Amino acid sequence: MQPDAERAFEQMVARVDTTLDAVGEAFPYVAEPDTGAWTTTDDGNWCGGHWVGLLWLAHEYTGEDRFRTAAERATETVVASVEPRSMFYGMNANYCGFRAFDLTGEQRFREIGIDGADRTVDYFHQGARQVPLGTQPIEAPATNFRGPEADEGPSGDVLGAVDSVYTALPVLWRAYRETGDPTYRDTAVSHADRTLDWFVREDGRTWHHAEFDPETGELVRQYNELAYSDDTCWARGQGWAIAGLARAYDETGAERYLDALERTVGYYETHAPADLVPYWDFEHPDAPDVPRDTSAAGLAAYGLTRLDDSPETADLRETGDAILDSLVENYQTPTGAEDDRQPGMVIEGCYNGPAGYADANELVWTDYYVAVALANRAGVVSV
Repeated sequence: MQPDAERAFEQMVARVDTTLDAVGEAFPYVAEPDTGAWTTTDDGNWCGGHWVGLLWLAHEYTGEDRFRTAAERATETVVASVEPRSMFYGMNANYCGFRAFDLTGEQRFREIGIDGADRTVDYFHQGARQVPLGTQPIEAPATNFRGPEADEGPSGDVLGAVDSVYTALPVLWRAYRETGDPTYRDTAVSHADRTLDWFVREDGRTWHHAEFDPETGELVRQYNELAYSDDTCWARGQGWAIAGLARAYDETGAERYLDALERTVGYYETHAPADLVPYWDFEHPDAPDVPRDTSAAGLAAYGLTRLDDSPETADLRETGDAILDSLVENYQTPTGAEDDRQPGMVIEGCYNGPAGYADANELVWTDYYVAVALANRAGVVSV
């Protein structure tokens, strides 16, 4: 029996409410699981669009203007702060721009979305056929967000990342549908096809990074930065891949994306614990004494539950539903009758496993993807 999606969504809206009271004009980033206290950033860093998206969800569901006001204020900060030469700019512009345009009809938000798509196309490396990781500084007391060794890894300008099949492409799919300009579609397809070549392995696991030659775009090497090793698999990277490939298949109907999606989901199901919420590395040798990553599960549930209702994707949607059920039943507070924490926290997210940073926390992007999946299931808002 599925949990009550609207009730679970209402709890997440309540969490947005208490978070807004707590952070003011700052951006929630990672929260302590015991207290719900947020570590914040001034500008949202790489993921501020998720907070904007949560605020719009809360506004649409409740009708309260305070959420819209906060979303508009946060949007100004995010658009001014995110580095355009990165795979994150388009994601943030999508949530700050097109999402707000759909709710309000205001052209200024549509322009943010189009600008995000344009800057993503501009940064696309034609030889590598990738929107590179880029030069966005990552807010965290950990050095291994760039390359295999601190200060010695390759520049983000010559790194492809498995994340980007989701972070960089949805704004392009949407801009194509919005304008009819084939440049957006062609860029998205070229990048997605290269993802199949460079990031999706035969057994369905994914690489984290692919370094390429800046002149020719030829592949130099593949490696894992946030996994346990090159022979294992970073769980959130797998989640990003699942979400991105699901979107690519929905947008194009191309069988090659469905095939890759089925392989990545098959690997996920085979290597995740029984409750379908993976350890931060699917094959970490110390499991089960390893933190889980609900953000990986949230991304997978989000991507799979949004697939079109067709026989070809029925099993994938069923898997997405099962992951979402597990997140709500086992990882959304309260997790039991004696859990007195505030409702709506999705706990046990792992930001950076190798560094041990925020490795069992509530993460703002997890909240966003779980909230959208629940809203879609309940049919309560227009996402």
